[in-house]
Parts: sequence; C-alpha cells; structure tokens
Amino acid sequence: MRRRLLVLSVSLAVAVLVLLTVPLLRSYAESRAVDLHQQRLAAATRFASLADDGSTGVRLPDLAGDLARFDEVVGSTRTWVVGTDGSVVGGGGAPLPEGVPGLPTAVRVALAGTPTTAPGPLWPWADDDLVVATPVGRDAQVLGAVVMVEDTSGPRADVARVMGLVSLAALLFLVLLGWLVGVPLVRWIVRPVEQLEDRVHALGRGRASAVGPVEGPPELRRLVQAFNQMVDDVEQARQQQRDLVADVSHQLANPLTAIRLRLERLAREDESVVPVLAETERMAQSLEDVIAISRVGSLDREPVDVDVAAQVRSRVELWQPLFGTHLRARVPDGVVPAVLEEDLVPTVVDVLLDNAAKYAPDADVEVELTADSGTVRLLVRDHGAGVTPQEAAEVGRRFHRLDRHADVAGTGLGLSILELRVRDAGGSTRRRAALPGLAVEVTLPGRADAAGRPRRQGATGSAG
Repeated sequence: MRRRLLVLSVSLAVAVLVLLTVPLLRSYAESRAVDLHQQRLAAATRFASLADDGSTGVRLPDLAGDLARFDEVVGSTRTWVVGTDGSVVGGGGAPLPEGVPGLPTAVRVALAGTPTTAPGPLWPWADDDLVVATPVGRDAQVLGAVVMVEDTSGPRADVARVMGLVSLAALLFLVLLGWLVGVPLVRWIVRPVEQLEDRVHALGRGRASAVGPVEGPPELRRLVQAFNQMVDDVEQARQQQRDLVADVSHQLANPLTAIRLRLERLAREDESVVPVLAETERMAQSLEDVIAISRVGSLDREPVDVDVAAQVRSRVELWQPLFGTHLRARVPDGVVPAVLEEDLVPTVVDVLLDNAAKYAPDADVEVELTADSGTVRLLVRDHGAGVTPQEAAEVGRRFHRLDRHADVAGTGLGLSILELRVRDAGGSTRRRAALPGLAVEVTLPGRADAAGRPRRQGATGSAG
C-alpha cells in the first residue's frame, strides 16, 4: 500500500508539473519565433524601402552591396529581391532555393502586398527554415518583394537548452517534493493501516492487542478506535469463556475426584466397578483436555529461537524404548532453526507418537523432518490398519472417535489441541490416509537465515 500511494502521489505531481511546464516551454518557443521573425521582418522592410526608387522599378546597384554585407554579418540568412513575376532580380546571386516549406506561399503573399506573419513555435525536433517576405513599393503599387530565408538551428538549440534546464529543474523539484512531502505524507497515511494490519494478524493468531495512539487521517483514526473497541469486546468474551471453563472445571473437579477415590476403594472389593472407574478416569481426562483447549492462545508464550531437529531427535530417543525397532526417524544432522514456542515441537511429536502407539500398536512408525524455503515440515506416519480418506477428514474433530477405537483410552481431543496450537503458531496440519496407515504432516514457519545464530536461553539444544 505504501508503494502504491507513493506511486500515485508521484504520478499526480508529474501530471501537475507537465501541465505547468508544457505551456511554459511552448510560450518560450513561440516568443523565440516571434522575436526572430520581427528582427528579420524589420531588416527586410528596410531593404524594401531602399529598393524602391520612387518610380516604376527596383533600384539594385546600391542595394546589392547592402544585401551581401547583411548576409555576411548575420551568417544564417540569405536575402533576395524578386520582381513582380517572382524571378530573382537581385541579391543571393542565385535563384530562390527549392524545397523550402512556405517559401512559394510567402513570395506570392508578399507580391500581393502583404508581409509574412510570425510562424509557430520553434521546437527543437523540427528543422524548417524561417521565411520572411515583404513587398517593395508604395501604396497599392507593388514593384517586387524582399525575401529572406533564415536558418533556425541556432534558436532551436537555445529552445532545446531551455527545455533541458526546465526539465532538470522540474525533476529536482519532483524529487524534493517526493522526499520532503510525498514520503512523510504517505507514511502519515499508511502507518495506522500497517499497525492495524499487524494487530489483525495477531488477533487471528489469538493474540488480541489494541492499537496504540496513532496519527493519520480522521477516517483511519476512527477505524482504529472501532478496531480497539472490537478487540476489547473479543478479549472480554474470551475472558468470560475462560472464566466459565475455569468455574465449571472447578465445580466438576472436586466431585470427580471424590467419585474416583470411592470407586478405587470399591474396585478393590468388586471387579465389576473397574469399568466404571475407567469411565470416570476418561471423564476426568476429557475435562483436562477441554481446559487445555480453552487456554490455547491465552498463555501468550514468547517465541524463542529453537533447533527443531534437536527437539525432534530428543523426543524420538525418549519414545524409542516403547516402539523398539518399529520406530524409524529421518532427521537432518544440522540445525533446523525456527522461532516457536519452546514446547510446541516436543508437544507435536508426543501427541503424534502417542496416537500411533495407541491406534497402531506393533506397526512401523516413521518420523521425517524436512526444511526448505523457511518452512519446517514434520511427517509422522504409521503402517497400522489406517483410515479411509473419508475417515481421515474426520480425524481431529473434537470428541470424534472411530467406532473401532471406542475401547482405546482417549478423549478425541489430542489432535484438536495440537491443531489449535500449530495454527496459533502460524502453521498448518494435514491428515491423509497412507494406505496402509495414517500420515499426519505438520508445517511450521522456519527461519532459513537463523542457522548458526546464537539461541536465547531456554532453547532446546541437541539431543544427548
């Protein structure tokens, strides 16, 4: 947005400068043409008065020297005197040149008794000569005409130089205007929008925070105020939800604990109570998972630099005794850097391996970690009975359990909690039927430029 506004403001400034400079340059080119025409017309009129002998002819003997000296002094002008039939009768020593635009018309108009008028602007990209013609004679009697052809390359070069200087001045003015006015103005407009964008992204990740005092257009300030009010409402609603969960958990925890203690005593005497005790344990675990879901995104853990490869190796080594040779891991030997909550990757590995141990016992399990283009991918695949593509889409839904796994301990909330935490970190989770087995791929934002950089205190090191 900043770039687009800056381009728009510069474009408007360029348009204004063009509207101002083009008429100015045209006026200068026209004034140069008028001045040059008036100068040559004055000289031609003088020669016309000298050529008039007061009778019925044109006096040339004394005029020839004046014409030659004038052409020699000026250097860029050629002068002729023509008779009433258009033939050259003096000056130049040669007939009128051919191919000069406007020359025949100027001679014809002058022999009709009318001098030429000023031409259009002297633009640098044109190369036409200036033609000046004035009649010789008195009153209505025309005895001939004085014709001048002026080379305009010099005046056109002056116009080109002025155009270059004006363009350079306009460019410098545009740069200064953009630097001193455009950039601060765009920053003043965009800063509250960028701050608002950051807060919106943070709100989407579950980290609601209001935008501080900002400067900018009144409309944007009102938008920020409305957003801050929305953040307050959202945070208040979330806090009410957390309070409700805390109150409910507190109200249920004590009775469940009391029931469980009594059932444990009864189970020692009556084995038929054992299934009831197991269901009670499951209910208590479900309650803990619900509390965990409500707390996702509310603890505001500070992300730190972590070595994902070291964390994965450490958790795999911890789970290895349970799986034995059935667990295989492919983890890069080097550092895989990322900026994440310190316990996120260990939690992901624990949840996925725990599910594999429960739902695919005695099956081979593969753990693979890859990193490229600033993205970290963790794949955990088991070779158990697996699920169908339709069932894979349902896995991870809260409290969802497959019918054939009804007798397996669990609440159906493990993957739900995992997906919430991964999404809160800016990542994603994808489940697919591996045939056989189930594959779960977790994608997390990495940091390719963090390799070799020191990690903050508390980041997990390599597995020992």
